[in-house]
Amino acid sequence: MFPEPFMASHASSHALAVLAGDHKAVSQLLAEFDELASDGADAGERNALARQICDALTAHAVAEEGVFYPAAREALQDDDFIDDALAEHDSVRALIEQIETLDASDERFDALVIMLARAVAEHVKQEEGDLFPRVEAAGLDMQRLGERIIRQRDETLRLLAQEAV
Repeated sequence: MFPEPFMASHASSHALAVLAGDHKAVSQLLAEFDELASDGADAGERNALARQICDALTAHAVAEEGVFYPAAREALQDDDFIDDALAEHDSVRALIEQIETLDASDERFDALVIMLARAVAEHVKQEEGDLFPRVEAAGLDMQRLGERIIRQRDETLRLLAQEAV
């Protein structure tokens, strides 16, 4: 259901490698959606992929918000930076909610997924470019943190899969 980086325990469970792997996996899914939309793929195929993207992003966000951001906030003592990241998550979540209420045959569907892709790309750029280096330098136990992120993310994916049945 999800690309390898999402369900694998990763060659490294270093927190930043796990999160960057998730970012890459979601980017690949979004690029695949863009190709499907450009090629005029049928609504069912686009709908299924969009649901996969939304679930992957939701699971990733739950892990970041529940595990990574609290650790980063404590280590960095920088509420503003984490608050900004959480606000970006809220924007992404709002787009996900809109996408989930539509069918891919709706004329707004593809545009919303494209907006989602742009929002995710901007968030990833800021997170990997600004936050990750600061967290890396903070001396956190990245292995342990990564293991906790994987557990939270994978548990959320399991719950989302159960809800879909």
